[in-house]
Amino acid sequence: MGKTKKPALKSLAPTWREDMWKRASQPDWQQSRPQLLPALALLWLTGCRPREIQDGVSVAWRDNLLVIEIAGAKCIDAGHRERGQPRRRYAFRTGPDDERAIPALGILRLCAVRAETTTGLARCVVAHDADYLYNSVVALGREVFPKMRTRVSPYCFRHQLASDLKSDPDLSLEEAAKVMGHLSDYSIGKYGHAVHGRTGGRFKALAVETSRPIKHSPKVDRLARFKIASAKRRSQKPS
Repeated sequence: MGKTKKPALKSLAPTWREDMWKRASQPDWQQSRPQLLPALALLWLTGCRPREIQDGVSVAWRDNLLVIEIAGAKCIDAGHRERGQPRRRYAFRTGPDDERAIPALGILRLCAVRAETTTGLARCVVAHDADYLYNSVVALGREVFPKMRTRVSPYCFRHQLASDLKSDPDLSLEEAAKVMGHLSDYSIGKYGHAVHGRTGGRFKALAVETSRPIKHSPKVDRLARFKIASAKRRSQKPS
């Protein structure tokens, strides 16, 4: 998966997303990269691809409900076969306690609320050039983790989310595929590791909808057994 993606997680602290968010929230970073925080919020909450952010992600808020809609990338392969999800939608609860736990929620809510002053609707589109986002996240990672030899890239957020999903024993692979924007329930096997999962760093969506039904792969049973075994090993570790 590349040296800047999956393997980087084992070198990162459990709070690496919070650490990067804290630094990006400082005035100097906000002034020099004003589009970065909303993009980081999307990476944190949905694990979306940089290309999807570049194409624009719809964010709406009403009655303490934040709705994020993503137009998927990688939906057709070279053989013109269906891949991924053309559209997926997440609904998150927002409120003071929720936003204290995951500040990404508050930033996206504010983006939507600010749009209401001009459009009359608490709805906006968050977009960020993919290459510039990559460079900004790498630069941020180098500043926050100067001793790390591997780069922290936007895809690290995607791999971390997959790890969090894999570490949740109550989550089915079908539900995980929806969160990741996959078409098959086997695809998540290419992302993250359960051992790097941190359910406390993932704010669970109230609902996730996809435009295509999730396909079951015969290979998924082996992955499911691995997930169960990993969860059992973690539960047996001394606290």
